[in-house]
Amino acid sequence: MLCSIIIPLYNKADFVADAIQSILNQSHQHFEVIVIDDGSTDDSASRVSVIHDHRIKLIQQSNQGVSCTRNLGIERAQGDLVFFLDADDWYLPTYLETIVSMALRHPEIAFFATQFKNINGTNQSDMFWNPGNPPVVELIDDLFYHWRFNVIFCTNSVAIRRLNLIQFQPCFPPGEQIAEDHDLWFRLAEQYRLAYYPAPLVAYRKEISDSLCATHEMNTLTPAYSRLEQRAINRQLPDNLRDSALRLTTEAKITIARQALINGRRYDALMQLLNAWRGITNSKRWWVSMVMCSVLPKSIISRWENWRHQRTRDW
Repeated sequence: MLCSIIIPLYNKADFVADAIQSILNQSHQHFEVIVIDDGSTDDSASRVSVIHDHRIKLIQQSNQGVSCTRNLGIERAQGDLVFFLDADDWYLPTYLETIVSMALRHPEIAFFATQFKNINGTNQSDMFWNPGNPPVVELIDDLFYHWRFNVIFCTNSVAIRRLNLIQFQPCFPPGEQIAEDHDLWFRLAEQYRLAYYPAPLVAYRKEISDSLCATHEMNTLTPAYSRLEQRAINRQLPDNLRDSALRLTTEAKITIARQALINGRRYDALMQLLNAWRGITNSKRWWVSMVMCSVLPKSIISRWENWRHQRTRDW
């Protein structure tokens, strides 16, 4: 089974060779690597061009953003399965083999993923780790329910059958760079079950100084979540997914409200909470947030949120 790995590349000269090497180290060797240099101003492209392997294809274009870059990679892909890898992240050696095994075992499923491991900053000491004993593959019918409690996969840890994926083109919304990947996962989840292997087989590097995850502060609902909410309101989702999708968007609004409280914007927080009424049924977090908004000072709210994030940090 041929695997197509798409790497969008923009000013990641210090990392891209390691990302590609993690693919070359895979136990499953039937793959192609499509690296698309999106107008880098450093020597990222030259770092790729000196890696001599016929399976690596380098495409260069003017800067168009990560969504257009990934969409071009999908157009050029020839594999049975399409994967994505950010240029500063990497795979453990058994990642492709694990996904291919799931795809062969479940020919009726189009959408696959594994867990991932967060790596902070430029730390190179955790290139390899023991993912633990092989767990049982989970077949997930309602991704929105699971996503409420934890983001169970990242862009690096997803694979989709190419013939199913191309039906969603443009897969990633052009011009969007925040949660643009979530938009695709949500649309896939509305039509397909997810085969999920709950062991961390890929790395997701956080807090690189110029990365979006390090610089973005969510003040409003991202377009991906707004579109999901609208589809749910308009009953464009299957009935068994509609309530969990609305609850997911409500949780996102509560997160935005709490960030507004930390920043001293109490009125904005209140508006977010009131706007989340469609999914508040039995939501203790909504009621706690409303109490915070009404009576707690900013300092206590900030300490609470910092403690909560520290407590739930994976690594």
